[in-house]
Amino acid sequence: MTATFALCAALAAATGARSAASLVPARIDAALLFDSSQAGAGLRAFLDGVAQRAPALSAGSHVSAAVGPDLLADPLSWGLARSGPRALVVADGAFALTAPVRDSKSARASLQAWLGEAGPVRSRTIAGRTAFWSGDAKRTRVGLIASIAGSPRLLTASGAQAPALATALAKIGARSAATPPLSADQSLRAPLARLTGSAALVLRGSDPLRALALNLAGSAEGLVATGLLLAPSPLLSGNASDPAACSEAALFCARAAFGPSGREVLALLARAYVRAVLPAEKREAAARIAERAAAAAERLVVRSDGADARLLSEYTTPLPALRLWAATSPGVDGASLDANGPRPSCVRGDATRTWFATPGRETVPADLAAKEGEPALDARLDLAAVDAVLQKLSPLDVLHGGMAGALYAGRLTVGGLLRRSGPVRLRGSEHPSGAEVELRWPLH
Repeated sequence: MTATFALCAALAAATGARSAASLVPARIDAALLFDSSQAGAGLRAFLDGVAQRAPALSAGSHVSAAVGPDLLADPLSWGLARSGPRALVVADGAFALTAPVRDSKSARASLQAWLGEAGPVRSRTIAGRTAFWSGDAKRTRVGLIASIAGSPRLLTASGAQAPALATALAKIGARSAATPPLSADQSLRAPLARLTGSAALVLRGSDPLRALALNLAGSAEGLVATGLLLAPSPLLSGNASDPAACSEAALFCARAAFGPSGREVLALLARAYVRAVLPAEKREAAARIAERAAAAAERLVVRSDGADARLLSEYTTPLPALRLWAATSPGVDGASLDANGPRPSCVRGDATRTWFATPGRETVPADLAAKEGEPALDARLDLAAVDAVLQKLSPLDVLHGGMAGALYAGRLTVGGLLRRSGPVRLRGSEHPSGAEVELRWPLH
């Protein structure tokens, strides 16, 4: 009973959405955590606003198909309880739910109906409990009602790995510690401690970006997400450069002041970018310069002044279409490279800064010196400007192939959302375990 008592104690001690982390396996890819039935109200208001602007993005049907109850739109359906933590979980491509039950009879009836949608319902034992499932492969659905932490809970899962995920959820709080909860992962102690709001999102990754834990505050006016991005060492350090460096950016602009892990992230992004936009014979030389620049970088400014829609039909990635320049400080003295890719581009460097530009340019009109009072990270993406670029695509562009077809269809689906969203803003400050971050997505 030791594990059960420990779980009960953890649930009692935790406040906010992090209380649900005691009910979720540590080995997950993502988890949406709620502290009660009403915790998702703000997030639902935001998602409703998204659906009004882009009806195809309505979340309710997708949630119901994946896990049964819609915790956002109808949190008391299926006989679920008003109080008590609950979570939506993603692991290895499978989706799952754990939620407290008030009316077991109603929950069982709803579970049988949901399972029946995928085919004949059969039973088997998992974690010493009777579970039911239907379907096969990616259409597999699994569900059971189990006593966890001394109270009945509904567990559902779907996907090829649904049985394994449902089993892990069912073992939380069992005598065996073979399935430790997310809350017991000491590497996540710092980010989980910040989840004091009623709704939260946890994402797990790999070095150098190990995990992200965000409090979610939604409304009809937009979404605000704040929390900690976890890394082996600080991602950010000091102050970014003057905002004037972004004054002419049309699509996006980012200013950053790096810590050790931030330079590692920059190197990974730079290598991926040069592979996508430069001709094969120039990639290795450009990658070497980019790695040297990233290793020394204290500050970065990267911005896009627009994009050429015609290039979207020629490549399998939208990156070559961007008119972009990026500069880091200090520089790689003597760096020089010219390339004829989608458009002429160049890399240049001196003792103070290194810059990449497409189309190429011999100077970069930006002061990269740290600006007192500025955050360590400030990034802005103008979604309305993105829509303006996509509106230049036509059915003829789709026929040419490349990314044009997918983006043309995407604009028809989400164009209203892009046009009626304010610029998305990301800010960050230094933290010993990575970076404190704040994301704002306003809706108009």
